Order: sequence, then C-alpha cells, then structure tokens
Amino acid sequence: MQRVSRKWRRGLNAWARAPARIFTPSRLKKTCRSFGAKLQRVNKRLEILYLASWFPFPADNGSRQRTFYLLRALAARHQVSLIALYDAEQAPPQLDALRAYNADISALPRKIFIPQRARAVRALFSPQPRSVIETFDPAVANCVQTRVAQTAFDVILVGELAMAPYARKINGPRKILDDIEASVFADPFQQARGFHRIRRGLTWWKFQNYVRTLASEFDALTVVSPRERELAHALTMPAKQIHIVPNGVDVSAADAVTGSAIPDTLIYNGSLTFAPNQDAMRFFVRETLPLVRAHAPNVVLRITGRADQVAQKELSADNIVLFTGYVPDVKPLVKTSALCIVPLRQGGGTRLKILEAMALRTPVVATSKGAEGLQVRHRKHLLIADTPRAFADAILELLQNPSLRATLTANAYAQARRVYDWTVIGEQLDRVVVQTASSQIC
Repeated sequence: MQRVSRKWRRGLNAWARAPARIFTPSRLKKTCRSFGAKLQRVNKRLEILYLASWFPFPADNGSRQRTFYLLRALAARHQVSLIALYDAEQAPPQLDALRAYNADISALPRKIFIPQRARAVRALFSPQPRSVIETFDPAVANCVQTRVAQTAFDVILVGELAMAPYARKINGPRKILDDIEASVFADPFQQARGFHRIRRGLTWWKFQNYVRTLASEFDALTVVSPRERELAHALTMPAKQIHIVPNGVDVSAADAVTGSAIPDTLIYNGSLTFAPNQDAMRFFVRETLPLVRAHAPNVVLRITGRADQVAQKELSADNIVLFTGYVPDVKPLVKTSALCIVPLRQGGGTRLKILEAMALRTPVVATSKGAEGLQVRHRKHLLIADTPRAFADAILELLQNPSLRATLTANAYAQARRVYDWTVIGEQLDRVVVQTASSQIC
C-alpha cells in the first residue's frame, strides 16, 4: 500500500507541475500562433482546379448531376476553375449557364473510346487501363498545364478516373481523386465465367494496378458508399484518406414538381445505352412484368432516356412498354408514376434514380444491387426483392396498399432530405477539400 501511495503521489506531483512547464508565456504565444495559422488555412478561400469528365450542364445524367452540384457547392465557398469535357456530337456546351457560380470555365470535346483503334489494341499489353491510354488527349493536357501555370492552385479535384492522367505530373497543389468506383470492375470479374472471366480479370487487374499507382500521387480519394470505401482501402491508401462523399438529390427542386400519380404506371428512369440499364430492363420485361400483369393487366412501364432501335424492338410490347426518349427533366415523369422500379443486377456506385424517386415521394421497388450503397432499409424506405416472383409481388403489394405507399414515401423523403440533399453532400466535400489543403486529413 505504501509503494502504491508513493507512486500516486509522484504522479500527482508531476501532473501539478506540468501546466507551469508547458504554458510558459513563450510556449503559449507559439501555440496560439500555430493555432491561428491553422485556423487561417481552414477559413481561407481556396483556389481549386476542378477537372471533370462531364460538362455539368444540362445536368441530365448522374455524372453531370454530381459535377454540377459539387461545383456549385465549392464555388459558393472558394474560387473554382473548371475544365470539363463534352460530347462533340452534341450541342456546344452552355457555358453561360454556369457563369452565375463565378467559375472560370473551359470546355473541350471528349475523345471517345473506340476499342478497335490501333492504339486501343496496343494498349491491351499495357498495365494501365486501355480506355485511359486511348482517350488521353494532349489538347486537354495542354489546357490543364496552361491553367496551372497561370494560377497558384491550392487543390486539384479530379472527377473520375478518366481525368487522372492530366493531374499526375502536376506538383504543388494538393490532389483529390473523386468518385472511385472499384465495384464497376470487381463485380463483373467475380460474376464472369469461362473466357469472360479471364478477360474481366485482366481488366480488374489493370484497374487495381492503376489505382495503386494513383494512390501514391494523390492526397485523398472520395467514394460514394461504404462498400466502395472498403474496396478502395484494400487497393490503396490508409482508410483515413478515403472519404465517403455520396451521390445526392436536389430536394428543393423535387419539392417544386407538381402532379399526381397515374394508377398502374411504372417508371424506369435510365438510358438503355448503358449496359446495366439494358440488362435490368431485359430481366424485368421478360421475367417480371408478365407476372405483374397477370394480376394487374392495366400496368404499363415507361422507360426514359436514349435507347437504340435494337433495344426498343427487343423490349417493346403492344403499348405495355413506352419509350419516352431523351427527356431534359425526368422529374415530372417520376412524380406522376405510381412506382419507380430499379431491377439492376450490374453496375457500381449508388443510384441517383432511387434518390430522385425518394425526393419526389414516389415509392420504389429495387433489387439489392439497385439499392446497394444507400442508407435505406427494406419496408422502411422502399421494398427490396431479387427474384422475378418476389419483385412482382412487391410491385403488386404497393399498387394495392395505399397505407404502405404513404409510409414508405414519407420515410424515404425524410431520409433524402436529411442524408442525401446536395447541400448536405456539398458541405461534406468542402470539409474534405479544406482538410486536404491544410494537410489535416482526418
């Protein structure tokens, strides 16, 4: 007991003397100066260069929406320069639409990946993804280098993997790689069989190799979901440098949409030029829709977005499946549908189509894959079903149960506003940018 008492007394005496030793006037002054410098860096209006693989206006697909709303959030707090790519075969980019955000904007045509090109074929033997090699454009690289030479940027934010090569050789600014989607490559490899598994395995290996290289050159990565974070962490850097910045929805814009649901009308808001969307609609129209119509013969399905003639011919069926074509704003169509269906079986990231339906108070039936990465629960925010029979039963239950529809849509709307509104997500990205710029990643 005596030894213990002496030990405690020594500890207490040391603790009592510590303040006098640590907080001398000179130490206190130095501490305050250091804290003030850190605080000044945090509050500083940063110079940010945003490299985007999609010109963000009109915000008519998921990638453009992410770029648009993240740009808007950053431009409200910092000085942002944007270099973005656009599809050359479409109308020229609407630069004036973004002037309100005080961003310095450059738009260049996107180089399309064509696998049959000689350069793309040669890239099969490269350790880098051949799409990255084939689509590299010296004109874009020159534009980036010129902008960097003109402005002392604090941070370079790189939107998606395709834009990473243009930031790799730039030294000085902190670099953040936004929206790494490892599952887009990991899942096809895991699901493939036979020769396709070898091919998918090569693609997955190249992706892993490339991302590991980038991780040593970038200061932080962002991903859209916890699963994407786990995959990225397994490939690259410490988990504390990988931040979740999810996809979102403009709840205020959704609130402004009016209209009532048309009975027995289903909607799938996704372009069939995207392979996972086409697979989802084949699965649904062939195997699930007949089961639904056996009990609800008036049900029709609306599919929004571009669809080639082959897809339309394959899926159309006597006024049961209606193709809207390209629609600048799908919100009114989603708002006036009885249900939004998301029967996805492939793809990565998170589904903006689900978030949009949640904000519009349109009930959702989705597969587990469709709802992957979202903070939603079965029978609280939506219904989840993975077989044709279960999916059909879920649709029929919602069509016939107004009370369940009301409960799900109220919960889903509240979740969209609390977790997924773009204003909330913009603040999350801003914290990542400020922390990275001040070298205090946490």
